[in-house]
Amino acid sequence: MTNAVPAYMARIRNQIRLAEAKADESLLAKLDVMQSILRARQVEDIPAPHVGQEAIVRLGRAIQSDIGAANDIFRSHNALVGDKIKITGMPGHDDTLAFAELESQAEAAA
Repeated sequence: MTNAVPAYMARIRNQIRLAEAKADESLLAKLDVMQSILRARQVEDIPAPHVGQEAIVRLGRAIQSDIGAANDIFRSHNALVGDKIKITGMPGHDDTLAFAELESQAEAAA
């Protein structure tokens, strides 16, 4: 019999998942702006092809930073899962494994 997950672990699990989702949303928002700038440059009445180049470079840096930050959040998540295993003796990523089962069932149906 395994121990119940303490309330603080459930809270942290929800918070880390929210942080991961917000990191993805931040990245998507920046990519949307980048796409809009690039599309605007393709319009014929723009005076020069380099219009918006500085913004593109800066957004590129921000996007790269977001990817690094998201990676650190994911690594934090994995570290917390490792701690959960040590504290409770429960399997890690048990909810993720359930998702993987649903995914494999969907693949089999396809």
